[in-house]
Amino acid sequence: MAPPTHLSEEEIDDLIYLARVGEKDELSTLISEIIERSTSEPKPTGADILAAAVDESNKNTSLHMASANGHVEIIEYILSQFTSAPKEQKQAFLDATNEFGNTGLHWAALNGHLPVVKLLVDNGASVALANDKNYIPLDLASFGEKIDVVDYFLKEVREMEAKNGEEGLGEAMGDVKMDDEEEANEGSSKGKEKESS
Repeated sequence: MAPPTHLSEEEIDDLIYLARVGEKDELSTLISEIIERSTSEPKPTGADILAAAVDESNKNTSLHMASANGHVEIIEYILSQFTSAPKEQKQAFLDATNEFGNTGLHWAALNGHLPVVKLLVDNGASVALANDKNYIPLDLASFGEKIDVVDYFLKEVREMEAKNGEEGLGEAMGDVKMDDEEEANEGSSKGKEKESS
C-alpha cells in the first residue's frame, strides 16, 4: 500500500461529486490523473485515492454519494479499485461512517436502492452497523417503507440463522456432553432441598 494519499479539497470535492452524479468515465479519468501526477513512491492506487477522499465537513465519501443515488455502475467501478487492496482497507472503506454514523449501506437502504444494497452486502458491507441513532440499515429501510429492501434483509437474516443453526450451533452442541442422568437428578434434588429450607 502506498503512503497516505494527500488530496486537495478540490480533488476530494470532485471525486465525491462525480460519484454522486454517476459520471463513471470522468471519475475514472480523475483518479488516473491523480495517480499520474503523484510524486510519492510507490504511486497511490485507485483504492488509496478513494479511501482518502473524505469530505471533512460531513465525513461523506464517494461510496456514500453513489449509494444514496443508486448508481450501481459507479459502485461497481469504485469497488473494482479495491480488488488488489488489502482486505482491511476494503472493509474500512465499505464501513466508513459519516458524521451521523451512516455508511453507504445505510443510505442505499434508506433510499430503497435494492440493487445497491445487494451489491454492497455481497462485497462485505456490514449489515449490523448502527448509526448514531442506533439504527441499522434494515431500520432505515423500514422507516422509509422500502419493503423490497426490508424483505431482502430479513431473507438474509433467515439464511444466516439457518446456516448458523446447521453449522455453528450444531457443531458447538456436538461437543457438549451431559453428565449421566444420576448427576443431573442429583443437581435438581439439591435445588429442591434449598427451596424447602
